[in-house]
Amino acid sequence: MSKKALQQLVQQMQGKKKKKPVVKTARTTALEGRKHFSSGGDSMIKQAQSDYNGSYISGDLGGVKVGNKSYAKYYKGMLS
Repeated sequence: MSKKALQQLVQQMQGKKKKKPVVKTARTTALEGRKHFSSGGDSMIKQAQSDYNGSYISGDLGGVKVGNKSYAKYYKGMLS
């Protein structure tokens, strides 16, 4: 057995084997997004409506009604 192979065996037995880092390419990132997108548009719309934290007080973004509740509360008396 070579010295390198022996060192690797000792490291494996001690549980100190280094794992290769996962490299995310554009393809893997796109596939992850596609996986979440294809799980259902309805749930994504509900999430967008509940988690919206943008500058619209209330409005329509791509056919989805969104609104920032904090802004609506702050500007309540000033809006018609």
